[in-house]
Parts: sequence; structure tokens; C-alpha cells
Amino acid sequence: MGSRKLSFTTRYVLIVGIMLFVANTVLGMVILDQSKSAMKALINKNMLDVVNSAAGSLDGDTLGALTEDDVNGPVFKEIEDRLLVFQNSVDIEFIYAVKRIDKEHYVFTVDPDPVDPGAFGEEVVTTPALVQAADGTPTVDSQPAADRWGNFYSAYSPVYDSKGQIAGIVGIDFDASWYDAQVSKYSMSIAAVTSISVLLGGIVIMFITNRVRNRFRELDEGLSKLSEGVDLLMDEMASYSGFEMPKTQQDSPSPSEANDELGVLGHKIHVMQNEMSIYLDYLHAQAYTDALTGVGNSTAYHERVSELNEKIKEGAADFWVAIFDLNGLKEINDNYGHESGDRYIQRTARILEQSFTGSRVYRIGGDEFCVIAEGVERDYIDTCFAKITDGINAFNSSSENPATLAISRGVDRFIPDKDENYSNTFARADKAMYEDKREFYRASGGHDRRRPRD
Repeated sequence: MGSRKLSFTTRYVLIVGIMLFVANTVLGMVILDQSKSAMKALINKNMLDVVNSAAGSLDGDTLGALTEDDVNGPVFKEIEDRLLVFQNSVDIEFIYAVKRIDKEHYVFTVDPDPVDPGAFGEEVVTTPALVQAADGTPTVDSQPAADRWGNFYSAYSPVYDSKGQIAGIVGIDFDASWYDAQVSKYSMSIAAVTSISVLLGGIVIMFITNRVRNRFRELDEGLSKLSEGVDLLMDEMASYSGFEMPKTQQDSPSPSEANDELGVLGHKIHVMQNEMSIYLDYLHAQAYTDALTGVGNSTAYHERVSELNEKIKEGAADFWVAIFDLNGLKEINDNYGHESGDRYIQRTARILEQSFTGSRVYRIGGDEFCVIAEGVERDYIDTCFAKITDGINAFNSSSENPATLAISRGVDRFIPDKDENYSNTFARADKAMYEDKREFYRASGGHDRRRPRD
């Protein structure tokens, strides 16, 4: 009896089935590898956003002035409390502040860990990310490092003082096992779905001649489950910071024309991309915003300064620098408490924002602010300064305020043929502000505690 030959249709379906099986296996391996890389990138981004936010919340002048005598003192405790806010609200293992002794040696300055803190001056394990942060670049270590507390992935971000110098470095540690577990968790989900898809492909090959339609429907269901898994992952990521996605993104219905599983998956991926964009924009804003006042913090300010220095090199710079300082803050703190002092700092920020419409306000010190106005003329500056005076007068006219608000100010314009960099313009504006401050204290009979008496 002769051998039975497969019909053309059967051979064709079998070949197509085998090709689908092989393609599905290769695609699954590629997706798995890319998914692991994407997950690591997302976790690293989250770590950087957290450490940048923590660094931006600290006063560089205060951090840089810490000595061993300050340990457990009020200034030291205040920095500890700020760091603990992040440790208690974000899924991190440790957060701490360090300073550089030299290129290879770094020591703890503040470690709020209640169980086993690093002592002031205790050496920190040096990693590539720590060295880069000490040079001004926030970075995450690509490999975990071990110390007496365990094995961790670490992220570091510099803290700048009011002179633009790096006063210290904030570090956060994520347990290496947690980090690897997050990557493994997502990878296993992809691997599981991929395995199911491969298995379904094998079943399709076995029963392709009489159950093609049913098996493709099962494959579509598997892809739909993958899309739902991605949505669940997005929800978990959003919950790390307590951020809630807008309803218009979360509840967006599938398009009517997406009447198959692949179409639904494509739509879900599109929605996921929109959600991730919103979430990352939120974290970015937090990293560049001063926690007390809501204006730009020192990190945002120094990035703006770097941009201006580049424009100066290109010969395209045209800007004004205005410096502002709150007068009598120490007396307000001493007489009415630091909460009142914070309210006066916040009010100063609001007045500056309302006066300089179209120009961003930066808090560059405890009670010192800076505004950089590009492409404007003198009448714009004069109008803004007049609005500041009106805002101060309106605030002081209220009997609810315990003390008089006074703000010293100084301003100067970039001179292309004279100023080599931003610092030259800043220095003139700063000098004008202190001349205004001296005149204020001379007229009021007071004394600026930061300046020697004449």
C-alpha cells in the first residue's frame, strides 16, 4: 500500500502553523528581553525622581554647614525629619545625606534610620553613581553594592547651596532583592503569557485542520490578558507615589472599530502610554518644585543657569536677573515662631509669582529668591517691581499679620560685551539687593545679622 500524502491544503496549513510557532517563540523571547530592560529603566527613573525630590527639599547652605557638634541639634533634626518624610512615604530602604572628603572618600552627615544609622563622619561605600552625583549629575548605580547594612541599588543627587556649589549629596537605597523581584515579577508575567501563547501555537498546529477559528480566538484571549496585566502594572506603579491617574485616561473606552483582541490590545497600549506620560510629568514637576513655596527649587534654578551660560557662549543671551531677600525673618521666627516665618516666605513667593507673570520664580536660599526674565525691557521690570510694592502694601494693610513684610530687591541686565557668564550678572544684581537691604536697615534702625556692623 502506498504512503498517504498530505493534501496541499494540509501541508500549507502545517507549514504556516510551524512558522507561526517559531515566530511566536522568537517574538516571546524578544518581548521578554525588552520588557526586562523597560522595567529596569522605569524603576531607575522612579529612583531618580525620588532622590531629586529629596535633594530639592533640603537647604544646601544648612546642609553644607553641618558639623559633628550639630548632631541631634534642632538643625540636624529638621534635616532628619525632611528625609524621613520620603523614607516613610516611598518604598525605599534607606535615605541619607553624605558629603565628599575627596574623589574617593565620602562620609555620612545625616542618616535618619531609627535602628542603625550611619554615624556622622562614617565612611560610605563609594560607587560610580555617588562619584557622578558629587560632580553634579544625579545617577543610579547599574549594579548593587554591599555594605554593613546589606546589598542595595543606590541613587544619588547633589544638593546645591545658594552660591551654586554642591553642599552635599542625598542618597537612597533600594534593597537589591526588592529591585530584582520587581524586574522578575514583570518578567515572569511576560514569560507566563508567552508560554501560554507558545502552548496555544502548538495546539493550533495539532488541531489546525478542524479547529482554526477556535484556537485563534483563544490566542486573542491570551493577548487580551496580557493587556490587562499591563494595566495592573501601571496601577501598581502609580500607587508608589500616591498619584491618581485622571479618569479621562483610566476609563477611556475601547474604540468601536477595535472589534478584535489585537485591536483592543493596541488601544490599551496607547492608553498606557498616555497614563505613563502623565505620571512621569507629575514626578518631574515634583523633582523641580520647592516643597515649601511651590516655586522652582535650587535644582531647577541651576538647570536654568546652565541653559543661560550655553546661550551666552552662543551669543544669544538676553536676560535680567532680579534678586529678592525677606527682611527681618529672624525676628519673625524668634517672636512668632518658625511657622509664621514659613508663611512670610510663602507670601513672598506668591507676591513674586503674581508680579512676574511669564517669568519663573526660584527659591535659591532660605529666604532668598531669584527671577530670570528673558527678552524683556526695563519697563517690564519696573512694572513688576511696582506690583511687588503693591503686593507688600496690601499684605501689610491687614491687621491679621503679626509683623510687617519687607523685601529687599536688586536687579541688573546681562551685558554682552562685559559679562562672561551668568555669575557676572548675578553678582551685580546681588550687590544691588544688599545695598537695598542696608538702606532698609539704616532707615528702620535695625541690623542685618548676616552683615557686619559699620
